[in-house]
Amino acid sequence: MPQYTMNSDYAAYVAMDVHSRSITMHAVSLETGEPRTRRLTGCPGAAEVVEWAKSWLPDPILFVYESGPCGFQLQRDIEALGCACRIAAVTSIPRSPEDKYLKDDRRDARRLLSEITKMDGKVKFVYVPSPRMESLRDLTRARHDAVKAAKRSKQQAAGLLTRYGHVWDEKTPTGRRCETWTEKHKSWMKSAEFDQALTRRTLDLYVQNATEDIERVKNLTRLCLAEAEKPDVKPYVDALTRLKCVDVMTALAFLASMGDFERFSNGRSVSSYFGLTPRRSDSGEKTGRNGKITKAGDTLCRMLLTEGVGGIGAAKSNVKKLRKGQVVSPQVEAEARKCNARNRARYEHLTASGKHANVAKIAVASELVRDMWIIGRMVQREQAEQEAR
Repeated sequence: MPQYTMNSDYAAYVAMDVHSRSITMHAVSLETGEPRTRRLTGCPGAAEVVEWAKSWLPDPILFVYESGPCGFQLQRDIEALGCACRIAAVTSIPRSPEDKYLKDDRRDARRLLSEITKMDGKVKFVYVPSPRMESLRDLTRARHDAVKAAKRSKQQAAGLLTRYGHVWDEKTPTGRRCETWTEKHKSWMKSAEFDQALTRRTLDLYVQNATEDIERVKNLTRLCLAEAEKPDVKPYVDALTRLKCVDVMTALAFLASMGDFERFSNGRSVSSYFGLTPRRSDSGEKTGRNGKITKAGDTLCRMLLTEGVGGIGAAKSNVKKLRKGQVVSPQVEAEARKCNARNRARYEHLTASGKHANVAKIAVASELVRDMWIIGRMVQREQAEQEAR
């Protein structure tokens, strides 16, 4: 039987299956080959994990756990105690059919340890954002959640009114239908009559919920706009919004997701990271793509980008007006104009060649996310040069 020697920067590995109230660890020492398993309960923290590992494992030790709802805090706490810790992308961990019906924490920890120690392991490790970028990401996602909640609340109220024959059809002097959820629209909803008092009460609750959700969206939007003016964020937002189809909210979400623009080596990696590259379906003699994108990565960023690209066909110019207080370097401005012209030409070429408008928009969104990466990297390098002076 052949013997293999594992060359590693670490003397021991600890794979963890992390839950909010328990951590199951499976560890191995490369010096002795001895494996051990331990389960900690009662909401354990990094101190308990490191204490158990150091009690019998030689240094240096690498701790690894799967990405999931527990986030990055455990990784930061372990790093603060002087140990290395990485987070494995859960989608990169191979799973056998047996894992579907024989699943438990110990088994998950053992499988993770096996994958990170094998010579041909395919486990990929996720990027850990700074606490500042993570907080910005939480804010943008909270606003998006509020927008979805407000949309649902408004639809519920409108649906109830429609079921009882009350349809908003007020027109402006020019013949356009008046907007909803204005004071005039709210007064109209209050004047709606129903046979049952309970229905009236139900509608009032729907309207109250929608009004609160709308106000929540406004408050979170104001907070996002205030963050966009902070010194560490403003240069990036100002530069990214020079691109057509990119507004302040899209720029904030993109910046929070990227964190460090230098962590990607090429544009295709960026498109792949945000799930804007085609899926592959190759098997035997059958080769090709099924016309769909992978939809991997940050869902919010991808949604904002594809929604923003929706208006590219109506763009009349490759230049955006500067917002009040918006400042960008001449190099960034020149690059943004080139990107705008290229993306618009690509959309027109694809639609003229017979591609469906939605296909053309996704193709442009894939190019746009690369342009945002290029401009973000330019700004990051400009900021580094200023700090070095």
